[in-house]
Amino acid sequence: MSKQEQFLWAVQTIMLTNAVNMSLDADQARQKRHIFSATGVMGTLHDVLYASERIPDSLTAVDAANEFCGYMLENLREVGAKLPSWFARA
Repeated sequence: MSKQEQFLWAVQTIMLTNAVNMSLDADQARQKRHIFSATGVMGTLHDVLYASERIPDSLTAVDAANEFCGYMLENLREVGAKLPSWFARA
């Protein structure tokens, strides 16, 4: 698998497990449904494909996926986190 394919696989895995974890708590699932709904995921798909073509040589696919999901998935984003420059749109 190419680095891009590894990244896409890793992001997919993170997003799926994140959605399952979020769905286990009914209150959280209602409050955060926009993160793992089809509409929410469709928006993220545009960003993940864009990011997959811009992974820096200095990052592994898994490290890039962690950076991507850690910022793009609202429930995983730390307070004050800044968009990683390597996948910011110009």
